Amino acid sequence: MATAVAALAVVAEAGAGAAHASASATDARTEVRASAPAAAAVGRCRAADLRVGWDTRHGGHPDMNVRYQQIAVVRLENTGRHTCALRGFPDVRLVSRSGEAWDLRHSNDRPSTITLRPGDDTAVITMNVLPVAKKAAGAFVPRKVLLALPGERTHVTLTWPYGGALLDQSGATHPGTFVNAVGVG
Repeated sequence: MATAVAALAVVAEAGAGAAHASASATDARTEVRASAPAAAAVGRCRAADLRVGWDTRHGGHPDMNVRYQQIAVVRLENTGRHTCALRGFPDVRLVSRSGEAWDLRHSNDRPSTITLRPGDDTAVITMNVLPVAKKAAGAFVPRKVLLALPGERTHVTLTWPYGGALLDQSGATHPGTFVNAVGVG
């Protein structure tokens, strides 16, 4: 019996030594990785490297003749030579024919990071819009949209192509017209 206990002690000690050796090897690999130069980080997408335009290929355009929420989609295509990433909310300002401006509120979305390789056009900005009759009280008739990408101060100007009017709820806590975080579409 003493021989069996001694044999188990030797096996246990050998196992502990192997585990220690394995941990030391892992630590050594970690140290080598940490000391190697970090891979180039993907930079933020800039408007200059993107084609920004209204998307009509997936579901068409919002029906401005209805009186319930619709979706307007802006598609982003990386026309640059480097992979870039987008994360967060764009700033969107609607401008009417008379020059009135309406800064859209952000939704409650949780932003995720969207990575675009050169030529990718899978990033979208969606806006929920609430159409109303042009002559209704609170009607806002957009003429153009000023859109600044997350992290940018300069904007891209898009002409509002859908006609119609939106119910101006610019002072509302939970308006029917708002912008969502950059997503995939």
